[in-house]
Amino acid sequence: MRGATEGLISTDEPGRLSKHPQPVYSLDTTVAAAPPLQRPSVTQSYSNGHTADNSDSDDDGGLHMPQLNGGRLKPTVSRAQSDISRRSRRTDGKASSDEEDAKYLMRHGWEAQLESAEQANMLSQNFFMYFEDKRHETAGNPPPEYDPKNIVGDWRMKDRLKTVSAVLAVCLNVGVDPPDVIKTNPSARLECWVDPIPPDSANQSSTNNSNAQIGKNLQTQYENLSLRTRYKVILDPTIEELKRYTTSLRRNAHAERILFHYNGHGVPKPTQSGEVWCFNRSYTQYIPIGLYDLMDWVGAPGLWVWDCSAAGGIIAGFAEAAKKHSIAQQESLQRDPHRAHQQTIVRWEDSIHLAACRENEVLPTNPDLPADIFTSCLTAPITMAVRFFILQNPLPAATSGITLDQARNIPGKVSERRTPLGELNWIFTAITDTIAWNCLDKPLFKKLFRQDLMVAALFRNFLLAQRVLRIYHCRPVSHPMIPDTHDHPLWQSWDLAVESILGQLPSLLEQQKANDAALELSQQQQQITNGTHPQPPPAPQPPQQELQYNHSTFFADQLSAFDVYLTHAPQHSPPAQLPIVLQVLLSQVHRLRALILLSKFLDLGPWAVNLALSIGIFPYVLKLLQSQAPELKPPMVFIWARILAVDQSCQVDLLKDSGWGYFAGILCAGVGGGMGIAMGNVAEHRAMCAFVIAMFCKDFPQGKAAVIESNADIIESCLQHLLDMENPLLRQFSCLCLSHLWRDFPRAKKLGMEKQAHSRIRDRSHDPVPEVRAAALDALSAFITTGEVEAGVMFEEETTASVVLNMGMDGSIMVRKELVVFYSTFIKKYERRFVVAAWEQLVQERDKGRVGKEVLGEGGGDGEADGDGLVNGHGRQVSFSRSEVTASSEGASAKHAKNFTKRTIYRAVWRQTLTLSADPHPEVSRNASIVVDYVINALLESPLGNYANDVLDEIVIQDAKKADGLSMSTTDTLSRQRSRESRPQTPPSPSASTISKQDGYFSGLVRTASVAAAMKNLVWGSRVPSSETPPSPSRSQRGSMHADRQPYKSRPLTPADAAMMAPDALDNIAGPPHQPPAKVPPSPHFTPRDMSKIPKIPLYSNFFNWSTSYFREPQMRPSESDEPGSLNYNERLWRRNRNDKIIASTQGLKEAAGSQRWDVPCGYFGIGAAPSKMVFHQFENHLVTSDDRDSIAVWDWEQSSQLCRFSNGNPLGSRVTELRFINEDDQAMLMTGSSDGVIKIFKNYDDAKRIELASSFRALSDLVVSDKQNAGLVFDWQQGQGRILVAGDDRVIRVWQAGHELCISDIPARSGSCITSLTSDQVEGNVFVAGFGNGSVRVYDQRQGPRDSMIMDWVDRRTDHKSWIVGVHLQRGGLRELISAESNGGVRLWDIRMRKSLSSLPSSAQYARNLRSLSVHEHAPVFATGGADHTIRVYNTTELKHLSSSEPYMSFLRVGGGGLGGRRNAPITSTAFHPHRMMLACGAVNDGHVNLFRCKGVHTGTGEVGVRDGSGGGAGGSGVVEEWKG
Repeated sequence: MRGATEGLISTDEPGRLSKHPQPVYSLDTTVAAAPPLQRPSVTQSYSNGHTADNSDSDDDGGLHMPQLNGGRLKPTVSRAQSDISRRSRRTDGKASSDEEDAKYLMRHGWEAQLESAEQANMLSQNFFMYFEDKRHETAGNPPPEYDPKNIVGDWRMKDRLKTVSAVLAVCLNVGVDPPDVIKTNPSARLECWVDPIPPDSANQSSTNNSNAQIGKNLQTQYENLSLRTRYKVILDPTIEELKRYTTSLRRNAHAERILFHYNGHGVPKPTQSGEVWCFNRSYTQYIPIGLYDLMDWVGAPGLWVWDCSAAGGIIAGFAEAAKKHSIAQQESLQRDPHRAHQQTIVRWEDSIHLAACRENEVLPTNPDLPADIFTSCLTAPITMAVRFFILQNPLPAATSGITLDQARNIPGKVSERRTPLGELNWIFTAITDTIAWNCLDKPLFKKLFRQDLMVAALFRNFLLAQRVLRIYHCRPVSHPMIPDTHDHPLWQSWDLAVESILGQLPSLLEQQKANDAALELSQQQQQITNGTHPQPPPAPQPPQQELQYNHSTFFADQLSAFDVYLTHAPQHSPPAQLPIVLQVLLSQVHRLRALILLSKFLDLGPWAVNLALSIGIFPYVLKLLQSQAPELKPPMVFIWARILAVDQSCQVDLLKDSGWGYFAGILCAGVGGGMGIAMGNVAEHRAMCAFVIAMFCKDFPQGKAAVIESNADIIESCLQHLLDMENPLLRQFSCLCLSHLWRDFPRAKKLGMEKQAHSRIRDRSHDPVPEVRAAALDALSAFITTGEVEAGVMFEEETTASVVLNMGMDGSIMVRKELVVFYSTFIKKYERRFVVAAWEQLVQERDKGRVGKEVLGEGGGDGEADGDGLVNGHGRQVSFSRSEVTASSEGASAKHAKNFTKRTIYRAVWRQTLTLSADPHPEVSRNASIVVDYVINALLESPLGNYANDVLDEIVIQDAKKADGLSMSTTDTLSRQRSRESRPQTPPSPSASTISKQDGYFSGLVRTASVAAAMKNLVWGSRVPSSETPPSPSRSQRGSMHADRQPYKSRPLTPADAAMMAPDALDNIAGPPHQPPAKVPPSPHFTPRDMSKIPKIPLYSNFFNWSTSYFREPQMRPSESDEPGSLNYNERLWRRNRNDKIIASTQGLKEAAGSQRWDVPCGYFGIGAAPSKMVFHQFENHLVTSDDRDSIAVWDWEQSSQLCRFSNGNPLGSRVTELRFINEDDQAMLMTGSSDGVIKIFKNYDDAKRIELASSFRALSDLVVSDKQNAGLVFDWQQGQGRILVAGDDRVIRVWQAGHELCISDIPARSGSCITSLTSDQVEGNVFVAGFGNGSVRVYDQRQGPRDSMIMDWVDRRTDHKSWIVGVHLQRGGLRELISAESNGGVRLWDIRMRKSLSSLPSSAQYARNLRSLSVHEHAPVFATGGADHTIRVYNTTELKHLSSSEPYMSFLRVGGGGLGGRRNAPITSTAFHPHRMMLACGAVNDGHVNLFRCKGVHTGTGEVGVRDGSGGGAGGSGVVEEWKG
């Protein structure tokens, strides 16, 4: 089974690639001999079977896939071994001398990290892949084509018919042969296994007795097919008798089917027109009966059996007569249209025919065969099939000594499957059903083999007739026509079963005789006893002894074949053995194995469930719910979960016989005395039972009432299962079960409140699994929507809403979507209160503008409450700052100046709904905007509507005036400077540049337009629509990252003030024009809002439908992509070897990098904008750049071509501040951070057609101005731990767990300055370092408590940094150097154990803000700085030796002064080292190009050499790795 958990996988299983934090689910059974129902782990396991040193050789194991647990082969994704350090190993496993020497130079005392074999093994072989779960692939939405009504076909027989009556017309006229028939001598004589003219007969009475016996036997044979049908046997009928009986039966049958059996062996063949014959009253003439008249008597629907020569002509004649009847019926309706309502229209196309032969064929006269061979095949198939086998057996020795008469006497009963005859009949039914299933079209199979029991039995036997009569030159005919099946391979299995029984027949007959003798003796003794005692007590009959024989292995063999089919991972190909599995369910011996195999088949997907239902599996599994056998419960629960996942209509079936109690008993085991599953791991089955009960209750009041009345303990059981922290699937579906149980059902809600269910579900708001948190919200939404507003209930619902407020900052988009649904439900129920809250919010915004106050957040610490006194779970404000309403409010506003909703949950919920309407994920934003629009529309239509319009007008005017005044302001820069990316505590009014009087708030007056787009500006500011081009800044400021700032016009800055500013704060440099807006990547299955529809709430949640899809997906086997040989498997295998080659081939170059120049150009291409941030992919030829707005471009640096360009979608005035790759060992994703506090993850980032938004969330909710500086958002990604460390213009470092999508810790920064850079230890992941705007550098340890987490700080301005920290970086490999750089040019190397720096480059106040960027190679001992003088300087880390300086190329027109001699006024904006290759990328602020440089080759006396294959061999020339040398 699959689901998300909060723990890491164990490290004792080598080579695992996992989607953290997914657990292993298994569906085990208690029977050891039965195949286990096992779902492989969602975590994907891989094994790295070789080291990097030999990884580039494909011949010596590069493509070798070692065996893993269970013998499964999995492709590995090799971790970059240099992520830990450079650690080459000898073949004997001992460390080389180089490593021993490096050990003592390792910084920070982290040598022990490499000495731990467990840690090294975990880092080199365990991989956790993030944001690849189903919730990210689908955004919590079912696919657009999802329709629960069309998942499966119409498998139920809505037009089921019954054959209620039968006319058996036998025209033999024994003793008189028809004139057109010449019989051979000897000839076939038996009719219904009776000789019409016995050899010793000498009078007419014996003939009459034989005739009666024939009729009796015929009725008995038909009764073996259907006992419920009423039969009327007519021997040698006259035309009057035939008409009288058929019309009478049709009158009683109404619209049901009538069987008409015609035996014409004693009359002439049918005529050319299809007429059949009967007799006159004196039996002296043959009277023809026209088919038109016969059809009129029998009517429709009818089942016609024609046993006579040339019978095929009757079907052709019947078709002609049916046309005449249809024409006559239409003419009659035209004459009298009212007859259509009074008389049922006869449908002749529903008639079914079975004919013994074609119109030019004669029935066989072989004396070893019965004369009515066709009837014998249809009504006595076992007897006929055994006789046919003996006659056709090519090896008569196998059945020697067995006569045809003995073969008719196989012991047993047809209805008893444990007897020889019953077992043969069982096998015959399974074989013929399977042959029909495989050869017929599914609609025809459904009509002939599932609609009517009589029709199904006759057509099964008709397949035998095809096989038998074909040998004797006859071809049976049917209508509808079915294909010939005489040569189907399963007939060989039938012959084997018959031969097995016949081989034991002599012994069986002897046992039968002995049993009969014993029974006769017992009866004689009983008679003697009765004669002795006049009134003896009744004695029970002695039990019949069971015959001893070897049972057939047919069903066991067919189950094995079905197992082989399942083992080979079929792709939507129907299994040939499925009908046999259906028959096996009737046997207790094979039932468990059949159920387990059926479970595996249904696990293949909805198409498999559809096949099983269409073949008729449902009545069998429904009946098995009455069984309490414990070994059957696991597969039964599994099967029913799959059935209900595709067809909710089974609710009625579960209600009829209380079948739902089967699952309630398992779910409530141990709570209400229910009987559970006797096995070790039952949580997954209980989760399935919770799902079954949820589906049973969904929109089904009768089901809810049945559950509450019969088993009210199910509520307590689900609540207790919420505490099972090891089984998230059980917690998820327990919440969903409660949700559907009490939704719109007040009785269940009342019982839930008695057990404090809502309070216990609220505790799941911090569950580590997003699916469980979303399910809890779904249950709480159902709780809120049920019932009327009552005083006691209202308090509980308000408390519930206050508890879930903190989920507004949840990292999962699925949880936030469910939160919006919860809010919509809560707002709908208390709509009037929220109208007041919305009105007071507008008045508050209007009054802020009147007094001209705007709180910027200087006061108050973390967790300080605002005017409403409400804070969220992170100690962050969830509502706006309090603003006093002025007493001068005129008119109605004065009357409403009192804030009725202040300090209430209604104001807090309303404000958070406004926040969610500006959510970074489009679907959350869309849903929240519908809620906002609904409330605003309700406000405008309320008595306050006119006043609300006036307030909206005033807000727009105030905002326009504020914008005009700001453009003329010349206040001091430091006091004026504000974070464009931060959210002020008092939300600004909508910008006049984006909202005008025509299309701004006034759009709320039109009910079909969205007002949320305007209202959300109260919270986060306006966003730029992707389809519009944002206004470009003036040319004098184009290209600056602070382009919205005014030119400096105030007093000169002091050196101290300048040092505390961002390096580019005062840049005034013209840059290249901005590129046109790029497309914003879509979210999976996202549908934009239809603005023509009026907003309605509450919103409908599709979370349950999405959760249900879990049971429509394969869970017992890995996906096809994990199977060896699949495309994805081979691609992953190739990537693993490619990664190892790159690592190995670059190892030898890292030593040379610390002593050679880094000024050899190796690439140059224009990107169209000044690069603000850049990052290299470790293994792909990908370089990602971002500009100073929201545009992100992906480049193939080897081909100098752009692969993709897209918009990050952040608001106007913000920019992308961080770029990181995640999951680089396999298929990487791109993680971006923007200065509005949002982190987004994009998958397929290099393909413009396939790129999608995998996830997005607001990592920092309160970006505030600290020390009046601006850093925006910075973060660091820890792949091994799945953590995101986020900081910036905030006073905390927030730690997010990617697997849980939750903030797990807020670590105080212990500084009033903003954080400008973050770096962390990528091996153990506990230590991280932050650089600050005031020049301080601090080290934190996550293992400590928040207050004690800071373990080192370097804040001495005399010896340490004195200005803005441009960057701080901790190497992944090498000596693990920790390097920091400040804007005044100072560089420091640190050891976290030492108070002073290890070495440094001095800073200079003369070159204030000269250093713009810092980049450190992850594994080579070099780092680079970019300066304001357009110069790249590269140093080594061992001696801080200056290796080279270079100026990137820039356009001639961009050179300062317009000529070659002009000064290059182009500060370096961004630099980036490739993680493995010796390559450096850089870009300047006013030139839209990226320049690539490489390290110069190593001199050995013979020239420059490079390293090839990681061995240090000469390559000659450039020193560039051969793999990527251009």
